[in-house]
Amino acid sequence: MVYYAHREQKALYRLGAHLVFVALKSAEDIIKLPNGKELVFPATIAGFGHDFGKYTSYFQDYLLKEQTNPYKDHAFISAIWSTFLVGKEGLKDWDELMVFMSVLWHHRDLGNIEEYLVSPLEMEDYYEKTLDPNKARRLEIIEQQIKDLKKHAKAVSFSLNKARQWLIKMLSAKDLPVLSVLKQNCEELLNEFFDDWKNVYTSLHKKWRKFYREKRAKSGELNEYFKMVSLFSVLINNDKLHSGRVREVKRVDFPPNLVVIYKEKHFTPSGEPKIVDIRQKVFEQAAERIKNAPLEQRFFTLTAPTGSGKTLAVINAAFILRERLKEIYGTAPKIIYALPFTSIIDQTYEVMHQIFSKTVDQFSSTPSPYLLKHHHLSEIFYQDREEEDMRAFDEAMLLIESWKSEVVVTTFVQLLHTLIGNRNRMLKKFSQLNLSILIMDEVQNIPVEYWPLVIKVLKEAAEYFDLRLILMTATRPEWFGPGEAIELAGEAQDIIGYFNELSRVRLKIEGGEKSIEDAVKIFVNNYKKDKSYLVISNTIRSSIEFYEKLTMLMPEADVYYLSTNIIPLQREERIKKIKEILRRGEKPIVISTQVVEAGVDLDFDEVWRDIGPIDSVIQAAGRCNRNFKHGKGIVRLFELVNENGEIMAPSVYGAVHIHCAKQVFSERREFDEKEFPVLVEQFFEMVREKKDQSKSIGLLEAMSYCRFTKAQNDTYGVSDFQLIKNRWDLVSVYVALDDKAEEVWNFYQREVIKASNRKARWEAFYKIKKDFGRYIISVPAKVLINKVDIGKTIPYLSRDLVDEFYDPNTGFKLKEEGTWIY
Repeated sequence: MVYYAHREQKALYRLGAHLVFVALKSAEDIIKLPNGKELVFPATIAGFGHDFGKYTSYFQDYLLKEQTNPYKDHAFISAIWSTFLVGKEGLKDWDELMVFMSVLWHHRDLGNIEEYLVSPLEMEDYYEKTLDPNKARRLEIIEQQIKDLKKHAKAVSFSLNKARQWLIKMLSAKDLPVLSVLKQNCEELLNEFFDDWKNVYTSLHKKWRKFYREKRAKSGELNEYFKMVSLFSVLINNDKLHSGRVREVKRVDFPPNLVVIYKEKHFTPSGEPKIVDIRQKVFEQAAERIKNAPLEQRFFTLTAPTGSGKTLAVINAAFILRERLKEIYGTAPKIIYALPFTSIIDQTYEVMHQIFSKTVDQFSSTPSPYLLKHHHLSEIFYQDREEEDMRAFDEAMLLIESWKSEVVVTTFVQLLHTLIGNRNRMLKKFSQLNLSILIMDEVQNIPVEYWPLVIKVLKEAAEYFDLRLILMTATRPEWFGPGEAIELAGEAQDIIGYFNELSRVRLKIEGGEKSIEDAVKIFVNNYKKDKSYLVISNTIRSSIEFYEKLTMLMPEADVYYLSTNIIPLQREERIKKIKEILRRGEKPIVISTQVVEAGVDLDFDEVWRDIGPIDSVIQAAGRCNRNFKHGKGIVRLFELVNENGEIMAPSVYGAVHIHCAKQVFSERREFDEKEFPVLVEQFFEMVREKKDQSKSIGLLEAMSYCRFTKAQNDTYGVSDFQLIKNRWDLVSVYVALDDKAEEVWNFYQREVIKASNRKARWEAFYKIKKDFGRYIISVPAKVLINKVDIGKTIPYLSRDLVDEFYDPNTGFKLKEEGTWIY
C-alpha cells in the first residue's frame, strides 16, 4: 500500500519521502548551530516522526476520499511515537519533552504542555470516566488510531523501513550522524510501541514535573527555551517548505566594499559642509573600528546625531564584519536590520536597494536572495533565478517568512516576536538567527517595561547563536555595561564632538500649563512669515483642535494637517507635497501628531511640541534645522491641558515618563543640542528606576519554564509578550475616498470574500494588500455605533457616507454638532 502525506489538486506526495526530507533537512539545519550536535538526534527524530499519524486509514481516507472524521488528526499520536523513538535512542528526558512539544504543535502555536500530559493516576481516571473531557477525548482518539494501525501494521512497517533505509543513506552521504534507532526493524518498533505507548505517554508527566522542580533552582536561564524553539523552528520550517514543494534557494555572495563603491560612483553628498564632514568621519570611524574589533566581540553601538549618516555607516560596517566572520565560519552570516516603524523600514530598504542595484550586476534580475523587506504591508515577491518568472505566491510567502535572503530589513515586531514568542508563523525563522549580524535602529522605541526582558534575551541569544548585535540611535539608552560593547562612531570625546559641531537647535521650555486655545494664541503672536513651522500634539483630538483654532485665526496661512486620523494615502500625498514646498523654500505650517517624529525626512525652521518623553522630544527636534541651513533652529516645549485642566501627555505616555521628563527639564529653561545625550541619559536612568519591571520578570520566568501559554494559576505565558499593545477600543475602517478605493473594495468583495478556500483568499488579498491598506484607518468603535455596521470584518464607509464621517483636511470626524465624542 502507498501512503501519502499531502495533496496539491490532483498531485499526491508520498509520506515516506516527506518524512525523510524533513528529518534530513532538520538535521542539516540544526547541526549548524553552535551547540547543534546535541540537538541533531532530537531534530532527526522529530522530522522522521512528525507525520507518523498520517499512516492511519482515517487520514488516508480524508486525503484521498475527503472523508472528514475526528480520527484523522495526526499530531498527538505522532508526538507520542516520536517520544518513543527518543526513548529508544536513550536520549535525555528534556529531549523527549522537546520532541513531544515540537511534534504536538507543529501545525499550531506552541501552547501549555500541562494541558496535554496525563499522570498514571489520571490514566486510571480515564478508564473510570472521570478524566478531564479534553484529555479523555484525545486518549479515545489515539486508542482508535492504534487499533487501526495494528490492522495494517505490515504495510506501515514496510513503508517506514524503506524510509529509514533511505534516510540512513542520505545522512551518511552528508556526513551527518545516524541514530541507532534507525537501524532497527520498524515492524518490531511498531509492535513495541503498540504495547508501550501508554507508559511512554504517562512518563512525560513525571519528567515534566522533574524539569519544573529543577528549574526553580535556576529560574531565569533560557538555554532550554532556546533549544526547544530551535528544534520547533527547524521542524516547522522544513515541513512547510517540503509540503509546499518550495525549491531551495542558493545563497549568494557579495564583496564587503559595496557601500564604498556606491558612495564613490553613485552617491552625491547633500547638506552643509559641516554635515558632510561629520557623515564622512562617522563612516570612516565605524569602518575602521569594526575592522579592528576582536572577532569574539558580540556587541557594538553606533551613536551619532540625527542626520549624521548612520544608515550608510552601519551598513558598511555590517558588510565588513560579515566578510571577516565568513573567513572563520566558512559561510557568510546573514544581516538582519530591524527598525520600529514601517515608514523607516521602507526608507532603509530603498537605501539598501540602491546600493545593491548600483554595484551588483545580478541584482536586477535576481534581487530576492540578496535583499528582502519583511513587514505586514510589504509585497509578496520573490525572484531568485534569471529568465524565470517570480516564485508562485505561496512559495514566495514561505521564503520571505523564513528570511531566505542575505540581508533582511524588518520590524522590531518580526524580530522580537521571533525571539520571544509562541506563534508558529513567527518561529519558522528562529533558526535563521544563527551566526547572524543583527542591527537594531532606534531601540529607545521599545517600551521601557520590556527593556530588562529584551536586553536579557538579546544577550543570551548572542551567546546561543554566536550572533553579533549593533545598536544604533541618536538617543541611545544604556543597555550595556562598561566595556561590554564597542562604540563604532569613535571614543566618547568623538561623539561629544559630533554633537557639539552639529549644534543646530536650541530647546526652549515654555513655562506653565496651557489650554489649546492659549497655545494657539501664543503661536500666532510668535509667528513669522519667513519661517516654516511644525507643531506636534500628543493626541489626535488635540492636534485637530489646534488645527481648527489656528486656521480660524490665520485663514490665509498655508497650513497642513498630518496624523493617523487621515488615511495612509492622504498622509503619503501630504508628506510628499510638504517636502516639495519646503524644497522650494516656501514656509508652511504643519500641525501633526508624533507620526512625523521618526522616518519622515522633513526640515523646519521651528518646531513646537507638547511635552513628552525626552527621547520623543529629541526625535521631534530632529525635524528642526535638520540640514543646518537656518543658523540656529528653535524647538519650543509646552504643556497642553484639556478642558478640565488636566495635562494630556500622561494619557499617551504614562505618568512615569512625563514625571521624569518634567524633572529633567525643571533644571533650566533652555538646552542646546549638544546637551541632548546627557538629557537622554538622565531621563532613561530615572525611568528605569521608577518603571515597574514585573512584566519583564514574569515573561523571563515563562520563557525559562517553556510555559508558552499561561495556565489558570500562572501570571504570564510567553504568548503574553506584546510589543505593540492591542487597542480593543479601536476598529479598522475602510474609507472609500475615491474611485480607486471603490475599485479595490469591489475586488476585495468579489475575489477575497468569495474565494473558494483559504489559500485562494490569501493569494487574492495579497494582490491588493498594499492599495487596500492605503484606505484603512483605526477609529474609536463608539463613534460608529448605530451608524455603521461594525460587526463586519472591516466596516466600510461608502462614497455616500464619506462626507458625513470624514473631513478632507483632518480625517475621521470625532465631533458631533461641535461636541467631542472621543
